Amino acid sequence: MLLSLLWGALNVFGLGAHELLVIANRNDPVSVRIARHYMHQRHVPRQNLVLLNILPDDDGNYLSIGRDAFTKQIWEPVCRAISQRNLEHVLAWVFSTHIPFRVDSSPPVSVQGLVFVRNRNLSHDEIARAVYASPLFVGPSRPDDVLLPPRSIQIAAKSLRDDMPIPAMALGYIGPRGNTESEVMEMLEKSIAADTSSPSGSVFFVTGNDIRAQAREWQFHRVQDQLQKMGMDAVITNQLPRRAESILGIMMGTRHVEPDQIGNFIPGAVAEHLTSYGAFFDNPSQTKISRWIAAGATGTAGTVTEPYAVWAKFLHARFYMHYRSGYSLLESYYLSLRHPLQSFLIGDPLMRPWAPQARLQIAGLRNQEMLRTPREIRVDITAPAGVRYDRVVYLINGLIAGEGRQFRLDPATLEPGLYELRAVGYRAGLVSTPISDMVQFQIGP
Repeated sequence: MLLSLLWGALNVFGLGAHELLVIANRNDPVSVRIARHYMHQRHVPRQNLVLLNILPDDDGNYLSIGRDAFTKQIWEPVCRAISQRNLEHVLAWVFSTHIPFRVDSSPPVSVQGLVFVRNRNLSHDEIARAVYASPLFVGPSRPDDVLLPPRSIQIAAKSLRDDMPIPAMALGYIGPRGNTESEVMEMLEKSIAADTSSPSGSVFFVTGNDIRAQAREWQFHRVQDQLQKMGMDAVITNQLPRRAESILGIMMGTRHVEPDQIGNFIPGAVAEHLTSYGAFFDNPSQTKISRWIAAGATGTAGTVTEPYAVWAKFLHARFYMHYRSGYSLLESYYLSLRHPLQSFLIGDPLMRPWAPQARLQIAGLRNQEMLRTPREIRVDITAPAGVRYDRVVYLINGLIAGEGRQFRLDPATLEPGLYELRAVGYRAGLVSTPISDMVQFQIGP
C-alpha cells in the first residue's frame, strides 16, 4: 500500500516518439521504406533515423551476425549517430526489417537482447540459465510474491542512470518463414488504429499437458482476476479458441499452432506461443511467431534459439495488466520480461490502445510561418474529465529546447532555414501517455 502511494505521487512519463530511435538497413529499399513510413505515421523526428550498412548472406537473407560484426556494423555506428546528433534523450531502439535477428555468440542471443545490455559480454549461465535478470522487470517471479507497481521507461532511466538498459524491438521480420512487406505495413496501420480505442475483447490463457503450456500456468489465475477487475475479459481454457470474435490476446505454449484458424484479432491484439524455435527463422521446425502477424495480431514475441521452456525468457502473463493500464507496447513488453536476452519482439513500440482520447495543439505559431521576432508559444490541451497533463516539453528539430506551458521562441538564436517545432504533453499520474503537436516554421536570412 505504501509503495502504491509513493508511486502514485510521481509523475511517470511514458515513451514519446522523440525518444525512439529507428534503425534501418540502407542496402535494402524495403527496410528503409518501412522505417520512413513508420516515422511519418508516428511523427518520429527525421534525425532519429539511423541507416546501417549491412550486407545479406550468400543466400540474400539477413538471419544472424557474428559478435564482432554486431559491434562494428550495428552497435558502434548507432552509438556514434546518437552522439553526433545530440540524441542522448533517446530511450529505446526499434529495428526495421532486413537486419539480422540473432547474434551468433555462445550461447546465441538476439540482436535486441545484446542492445538491451549495451553490448556487454555475458557469461554462459547469465544467458542459457537465465541468471541475468532485467532491472525493468517488475514480477512477480513466484506465485506468492507481492505485485510491485510498474514504472515507466523514463523513471527507470532516472533511477538506473548509467546502468539503464536499452529496450529494443523490431517493426517486423521479412525473410525465410517471415512476413511480407504488406503484412508488416498492415500490422503497423492496425497498431495506429488501436491507439485510444479502448478495445473490447478477450484474452485467452491456454493451458495443457505440454511443458510449454505449463511453464507459465502458475501466473494465469492471479492475472485473470486482476484483469477482470480492470474490465478486461480474460479466459483460462485448455481448448484453443476457434473462430473466436474480438481476440485481444493469446498466451499459450505449443510447438505447432494455426493462428489463422483461431479467430478475429482486433487492433491491439498481442499473441505468442512459448516454443523453442518461434523466432529461430532459419530452422524449419515449429510454428514461427510471424504467423501471428500474418493472422492479424499487432504484436508477438519469441526466442531466437532453444530456451528450454524457461518461463523467464518469455512474456509474463502480467503483460496484459501493464498493457491494459495504458503503458505502450514496448514498455509492457519489458515490464514483463525477466530475461530478454534471447527474445525477439515484434510490433509498434508506441502502440497504446488504452491511452486517453486527449489532444494537444500548439498556439501562437502558424504552420510554415516566417518567424522574424520573438514569440511566446503555448499549448492548448483538451482531455477527458479527470485526466490532467502537467508537463510539456518543446523540441526544435527533435532536440529538447524548453519545458513548461509556455515557451519563448527567439529567431535570433537560430540560423536561417526550415525548422520543426514539436510540443509533447505528459499525463500526470502513475501511467502517463504523451500527446503531441508539430508545426514547421522558417527563419529568414
